[in-house]
Amino acid sequence: MLKEERQQLILEHLKTAKKINLGDLSNMLTVSYDSVRRDVIELEDKGLLKKVHGGVVSNSYLNILAGQRKGVKKGGDLEIVISKALKFLKNNQIIILDGGTTNFFLAEQIPKNLTLTVITNSPPLAMALNEHENVEVILLGGRYYKRYQIAMGPEVSNQLKRFNAYLYFMGVNGIDKGKGLTIRNYEESILKQQMMAAAKNTICCVVEEKIGVVEAYQICPLEKISTLITNEEPNSISLLGFEGVERV
Repeated sequence: MLKEERQQLILEHLKTAKKINLGDLSNMLTVSYDSVRRDVIELEDKGLLKKVHGGVVSNSYLNILAGQRKGVKKGGDLEIVISKALKFLKNNQIIILDGGTTNFFLAEQIPKNLTLTVITNSPPLAMALNEHENVEVILLGGRYYKRYQIAMGPEVSNQLKRFNAYLYFMGVNGIDKGKGLTIRNYEESILKQQMMAAAKNTICCVVEEKIGVVEAYQICPLEKISTLITNEEPNSISLLGFEGVERV
């Protein structure tokens, strides 16, 4: 089956399934998991779907909003990561949350009694905080990239210069002990560097499937972040070579 045919089948199936597991796609298309992953990445880069932990959804965070916490499987890898990340949040902090599935669900699960200021370039993430009365939301404005559902550009960069946040939760596509933190969009890699500069500490939250993955554009070397949060134990074999950063 040609790549174009596989990708069309993925999109057709997504119209009714709403969310598809990558393993199920591999079986359905009778191709390897890596082939399906490459297809999904290409479709995501075209803005046709959104890759989430272990699968894909239609490219609209509104669907995720409608489902509320259904995207976080109880006891699953993403829930483990988010539960660890929530422990870093304290009253009266100023934090930066950029776009991405992990940060979206992290924002949604911030305790309602916690008083925070959240700076974000993600309108869907800001919407997820609508019912958090004690969370002040500062939405960075600029050119809106529908494909990634975030704002980027010089306006966002200029606004970031005025903030001194305590924490920045950075979303990435891959993390590798040699190549550091990487992403698939060049402009977004620069924006994430600017967000790092606007915060005292940078935390990177990743599930196991992103460990050892290297994408096209480096954000920074591993040692530049303060903390790496994964669903693994800090001394796990998969994290060998990551000793230059605090692991949680």
